[in-house]
Amino acid sequence: MKLLQLILAIPLIGLLGCQSPGNKITITGKILGDIPEKVEYTSPINGTCNWWFTESVQPDSLGNFLINVESNETLFIKLRTSYKEKGTLIVEPGKTYDVVFDLKQEEGVFSVTDESSIFQEAYNKLPEPSHIQQGAREFMNDSVATEMKEKVDQKRTSEIAKFEKFLTDKVINEEVFKLVKTDRNCYYDAVLATAIWIKKIMTMQGRGNVFNDEFEQLWKDVFEQPLFSNTKTINSQWFNFYAESYIHFKEYINGNLTKEKLDKLHQTKQIKNYHIAKAQEYLPPEICEDYIGNYLYKESLKKKYEKELVNLFAEFETNYPESGYSQYISPLVEEITRFHQTAGSEFNEKIHFIKNYQNLNSLKEVANTFSEGKIYVDVWASWCGPCKAEFEYNEELKTLLQKNDIQLLYISIDRDRDSVQWKNMIKYYNLEGYHVRANSELVTELRELFDKDGSIQIPWYMLMDNKGSIIKKRASRPSQTKELEKEING
Repeated sequence: MKLLQLILAIPLIGLLGCQSPGNKITITGKILGDIPEKVEYTSPINGTCNWWFTESVQPDSLGNFLINVESNETLFIKLRTSYKEKGTLIVEPGKTYDVVFDLKQEEGVFSVTDESSIFQEAYNKLPEPSHIQQGAREFMNDSVATEMKEKVDQKRTSEIAKFEKFLTDKVINEEVFKLVKTDRNCYYDAVLATAIWIKKIMTMQGRGNVFNDEFEQLWKDVFEQPLFSNTKTINSQWFNFYAESYIHFKEYINGNLTKEKLDKLHQTKQIKNYHIAKAQEYLPPEICEDYIGNYLYKESLKKKYEKELVNLFAEFETNYPESGYSQYISPLVEEITRFHQTAGSEFNEKIHFIKNYQNLNSLKEVANTFSEGKIYVDVWASWCGPCKAEFEYNEELKTLLQKNDIQLLYISIDRDRDSVQWKNMIKYYNLEGYHVRANSELVTELRELFDKDGSIQIPWYMLMDNKGSIIKKRASRPSQTKELEKEING
């Protein structure tokens, strides 16, 4: 992420950041431009740093905000005003940090304006993919293990060297350096291990013989001395990816990473129980709470509503009754319980399944089942989290569509084996309107319509008429009601 050039140039003087009492960390901030409703920051549960666990503060009318966090250790705290406008702070107990979000800028929105700005800016320029597999992708074309390792180590060494110089020049202290060095090692070891694991999976799936003895040895070298003995590992935002990649490695070493065993495991529908059992087997006990807490939240957040998660969370609460993760996981697990209670109920009378939808092979055939008017099409699937997030705006959407005499059509691209889950989702979210679960011919047409290369991204919204003619191929989302209204009336 590119940072905005420093708004203030303040010379370094002795200790970095202003002093505040004890273990209190203070972050003072300023919003320039349109003031958002809130500023979110990561809640450092046990010193971790993860966007899943956030708290928020409300800026005042002038865009000023204040964040107070208590911690006895040096750690990372991430801030954002939206999913795009974000930055990371390295913070120490007893210090104050000043930040600015200049929302008038298209890039470089986040900046640090106190004495720590020089190393804060350097850290924020380091790679920060949203998922470790994106970081690994850069090295996936390397067919020689030594070349992959050399490329990764060059980047690792270069990044750590910058902070070694900061340490030598007394810009940072030993604690900050240890945190950053551990973070970089955690990231690049996870990148290497993930790239090798993907090569192993590709080979298992018959997608080329890209995993060989040299990559196996490199995988072993990465985890010859796992980072878990370093207490700062848990503070890295890459901790969960690192721990997960270690579990994959141990499964391989123990002979469990085979197509036959994975297929058998999927048939049991107890994958999450299995994964947590393996985490408890392979990871040190002192980090299991953090890894399992993160895992349960991540899986619950997908909103697939597996009953398996209810029992696993109950077990987690028994094992860790004072865990800070429970307050975040609990609402999601309660939602799973409500989902299964709803599954046994009847359909709302305003929910309609188009007759013989299984035999409708094209959008035109689907559209022709409507007698007249325009149709707003929502292409979704029961496994799609962003699709379900948009259902929160259905009341506003229905009001807009009814005002303009537009029918609402949901087209699911769920597979046959997910048909029960598809209908249960419709009940749970009370999706009033017309429904089709696309057969293979219709899915193929949708893919070609979305992209000539046959890819598709959902949720996807369209406006069409009852003849099947597309009025707007990329219509606005339900959450973008004002933009959608303009498109309807345009």
